Amino acid sequence: SISRASAVISSSVSNMWLAGVAFQRPNAKATESKWLINPEHSRFLEQWDMITMTCLAFVAIVAPVQVSMLESRFNAFFVINCCVDMVFVVDLVLQFFLMYPKKTDYGFELEYRHSEIVKHYLKSWFVIDVLSVIPFDLIGILSTTDELANLKMVKTIRLMRLLKLVRVLKSSRVFRRFEVRMSITYGTLALLKFFVILTVITHWLANLWALTLVLVEETDGVPRWIDAFEEQEKNVVDKTKDTPWKLYLTCMYFTSYTITSVGYGDIGPVNIIEMIVCTLMIVVSGLSWAVVLGQVCGIVANLDCDEQTFRSTMDELNLMMRDRSMQKDMQQRLRGFFLSNKTAQRRARHNRIIAAMSPGLQGEVIMQLNRMWITKVRLLAKILEESENINTHGQGCPFYMFIVQVSQQMKVASHAQSEIFGQPHVMYIMNRGLAGRNGRIQQAGNVWGVDFVLTDINLLQPMRAFSFTYVEVTTLQRQDFMDIVDSNDTTCPGLKKRIRHYCCWLAFQRAFLREAKRRMRGVSKERGVSKDAAPVKPKRNCSKSPKTRRGDFSPKSP
Repeated sequence: SISRASAVISSSVSNMWLAGVAFQRPNAKATESKWLINPEHSRFLEQWDMITMTCLAFVAIVAPVQVSMLESRFNAFFVINCCVDMVFVVDLVLQFFLMYPKKTDYGFELEYRHSEIVKHYLKSWFVIDVLSVIPFDLIGILSTTDELANLKMVKTIRLMRLLKLVRVLKSSRVFRRFEVRMSITYGTLALLKFFVILTVITHWLANLWALTLVLVEETDGVPRWIDAFEEQEKNVVDKTKDTPWKLYLTCMYFTSYTITSVGYGDIGPVNIIEMIVCTLMIVVSGLSWAVVLGQVCGIVANLDCDEQTFRSTMDELNLMMRDRSMQKDMQQRLRGFFLSNKTAQRRARHNRIIAAMSPGLQGEVIMQLNRMWITKVRLLAKILEESENINTHGQGCPFYMFIVQVSQQMKVASHAQSEIFGQPHVMYIMNRGLAGRNGRIQQAGNVWGVDFVLTDINLLQPMRAFSFTYVEVTTLQRQDFMDIVDSNDTTCPGLKKRIRHYCCWLAFQRAFLREAKRRMRGVSKERGVSKDAAPVKPKRNCSKSPKTRRGDFSPKSP
């Protein structure tokens, strides 16, 4: 029976192992393949994505200008276009070896079968990529016939390459890596994005308006919108229609007032082609302007949520003071308190962000924020130092987690100017402001009340403080600290003993000092009493008696 049971167990284990291999086979093949590119682990692909996006930006900006205003020639633009074409050709070849995510019953996984990758690419982006790498400029330069010269308009198909931006931003890791590295807010990022979109749309529409001069040539005998500039430029050598930068500025001027709905009317369509293009521009510009304007207004309104919340609170405060008919001095004190309390309210919202983190990240963030004052408390500083010596990073040590839990129990309190605060069995950490305590000035970074663990109030140092300015303090109560010690009794062996030893030693010091002061007061008091009770010495008779012997005070007979 034992051998049969062992055989059953061995067979089940082997089946489980085979199932695990079958489940992990795609990832294993994907990582072991020499030809396929894994987008999740390829460093080369990260750099290549940035090169591809740069080329896409070049095409989006330069290609419309070349199609609408510039002739194909052997110049710097031609060389750059050839380099961009080579990048797109290489990218086209790489797409046949790039794994893509596919949806399965248990989620998404990377497709590792080469045949499926090729089929997927041929059905999706292959046609657009092939059209984008056709060298229409080279064809236009090498040919002199009008039929082939007109093919330069097919250059606009390169603009379809811009659709790759959607794929790059959604499927690649470029934007996710940018999210990790960026330090600006999402509101600011969205605001910049909409301004860039508006600029690009204006650029495209300006080139579209210039493209009407290509669609309707001067030899067709049809009036064009550029003809209105001939009378104005009689004495100008460089005509607008012959100067690309003047033509671009004129088209940008027309597009700008069309998008913003200003409509000066000095430039307008004069033929059917221009009317169709102008109608399309009005529709596109109207929709884009409305969308961008609405989104920008919403982003600007919510760009600083903290400031909006603070202003709402101040409005409610002013209404309350007006309804309750408070005195002006009290109103000024309340406004000053809330104006100074903006930082404390922001830190309270920061605590909610920290609470949404994982336990490990919470510990690291909290220790970075509170390490300065922890080093000023001898008991906690010693525990922290020992926990970091046990583990290089400290996170795995139970004593390290004990320090993190103590930091999480800290609470923020605010006090107005000229306010007296301070309670026994509470440790105080000054975050902001100035206060006076026990004849000393307390400023940001100071810690007092480290003897809060003692039970006897008579052994505690004076806790009362007077705030000279608005004060923000972080507090830790004795009961909260002891609750954390009790909860970590099993995970942190010897913690209670160490706390008890610290309390006994601190109590001995305080009791010793207290007894010494008591005896000093007693000695000073005895000295004062003995000095008051000393007998008065009789005054010595300074008159000289004739022939008086020493020690004989009786009068001499004559």
